[in-house]
Amino acid sequence: MANGNLILGRYRPIAEAGAGGFGTVQVAWDTRIQRKVAIKCIELDEVDAARAALPGANAMPSYDQVDWDDVPPWDDLPDPSDIPEFENPFRPDGDLPIIRSLAHIPGLDEARTAAMLTDSNIVTVYDFEVQGQTAYLIMEYIEGITLTKLLRDYADFLTLDTVAAVFSSVAHALEVAHENQVLHLDIKPDNVLINRQGQVKVTDFGLATLADASGFGAAGGGTIGYMPLEQMRGENLDARCDEWALASVTYEMLAGQNPFLAPDLDRAETAIEDAELVLPSLCWDELNPAADDVVFYALDPDRCQRYDNVADFSEEMERFLGEPKRGHRELAVIVGDAQGDDEEETEDEPVPRAPRIPLRERFTVRQAALASRVVSAAGCALLAFVALSNLPQIGGFADAGAPLFWGLFALVTLAGALKPHLGALLAYVALAAAFIAQGAPAAGIVLLAATAVWWYFLGRTGNAEATIALAAPLAGAVGGNQLAPLAAGYFLTPLKALGAMTFSLLLAVLLAALGSGNLLGWDALAYGGFAGTDVQANIGVLLMQPATWCMAASWLAAAGMLAVCRLRATRFFDWLGVVLSSVFLVVGVCATAWFASGQVTWVPSVAAIVPTVLVIAVLLAATALWPPVFYEDEELEAE
Repeated sequence: MANGNLILGRYRPIAEAGAGGFGTVQVAWDTRIQRKVAIKCIELDEVDAARAALPGANAMPSYDQVDWDDVPPWDDLPDPSDIPEFENPFRPDGDLPIIRSLAHIPGLDEARTAAMLTDSNIVTVYDFEVQGQTAYLIMEYIEGITLTKLLRDYADFLTLDTVAAVFSSVAHALEVAHENQVLHLDIKPDNVLINRQGQVKVTDFGLATLADASGFGAAGGGTIGYMPLEQMRGENLDARCDEWALASVTYEMLAGQNPFLAPDLDRAETAIEDAELVLPSLCWDELNPAADDVVFYALDPDRCQRYDNVADFSEEMERFLGEPKRGHRELAVIVGDAQGDDEEETEDEPVPRAPRIPLRERFTVRQAALASRVVSAAGCALLAFVALSNLPQIGGFADAGAPLFWGLFALVTLAGALKPHLGALLAYVALAAAFIAQGAPAAGIVLLAATAVWWYFLGRTGNAEATIALAAPLAGAVGGNQLAPLAAGYFLTPLKALGAMTFSLLLAVLLAALGSGNLLGWDALAYGGFAGTDVQANIGVLLMQPATWCMAASWLAAAGMLAVCRLRATRFFDWLGVVLSSVFLVVGVCATAWFASGQVTWVPSVAAIVPTVLVIAVLLAATALWPPVFYEDEELEAE
């Protein structure tokens, strides 16, 4: 140290962040740049200190580049015979040693290697200096926790989303390193850091090596449990070594344990060759069993049987994990709580606590999928009941044809729960058949054609797309049709939202023609049975009314505006989308009232404004509880 308490005359120590065989890691304040840094302090032996003391040591100078007047006296250096790099230990005049290689000063290799790698998922190395018998590696400071702590203290809060966030980040870091011909050689939970923003970074390139022209590097150290057989056996290594280590870490995240840990290399080799691995899919209800093969493929003891590179492994594995962007948000919550715990726990009695996860962060993808299927099943059941009740060939639900009625009803409902797009397709086909059977063939044929187009281009593409199309009949059954444009705009991209809304408008008109004559709702209890109703005439009346077109325009505008705002995926734009879409709905209701009153008043009826206010309240609640959907990583990387 120098200048009082400053390290290297510049860095003011704040706290010790860790210690090990290499030395210590200090958290310090850079008084020049005004930022926190992490400084790895590595104690050197006499030989290393002598190497570092030579002028230009970090640059590995040639003989002609050395200013020999600044070289320390020979008496201050260790015996040259003790320094293996001294190929010719004396100058031509026999006075001073010539250094042929200074690449093995502890920390210098790490600094040089990391300096080659600039990426948001790799801890940045700022500088490397030697003073006295201490080498200082100055690095980016990460305020957070290691993956080791996450797996040890917060395993119960892991989701496939958080696993995806860690996996994709580490894989990306390795891809960047490999593209620069650098092998890490020590990927393990201790070397994976997670900061308060949920960002994942790989650190400690202390064992990293440059690959040669053939892609192979010399074997280095490593950590038992996270290095493959070829690394333990000292063979030449390639990118598949890091791939195996990443697969080992991934398996540990999914299965909750590392089966390759052993007290020595011999037993570690046996553990890898004879490991009895638990299927990761058995540990996660929502994990596709196909993921097991991907992990085991990357963990093959024979590297020739693994994926060719980390990118191929990552591409296959990410298909079965969760949503990384959501996982980063969940990690941020956990790390924030863990940091709070670290401040409170004592040195003698560390007490990890469960994260205080906000309500909006407790909704998982699995819960959202379950809710979607419940909505889909309810919508399909409602439409199936109405359609089958109006098909004379089927018979009513209470007469002699009841077994057929209830059998078909159960079939459509079950399809809606298991395969929303299939359930919606069956329900709308049944409704079209009911229109035709009740003397409205034009309406039935139009519905069949529209259903086919919707299903092919939109409905079959995803559960959300299929479920949104059921919002109009389901919410409209109780007068809440205004929910349809908000649901479309909230959960779909702009183009899909407009497509879904167009189909929903057709459904709203057809259902309103059953008797209510109102796009805001079709009143299932009163008009569920439409035998004897002139549906096609009612459709004509609705299409001739300006109020119908005002309502339709407000729905399309609300859905489109909300979907566009949601693309930005920030809380501000979420609320902006809510406000603008709500304005469009209210304007639509007022315009409808103006035309319906013969252009006398803009004030809507209570029956029109109350449902509108209620669905807006539902949207506000959803915005408060459901986090923004991130389409890009810009905000996260900006942090």
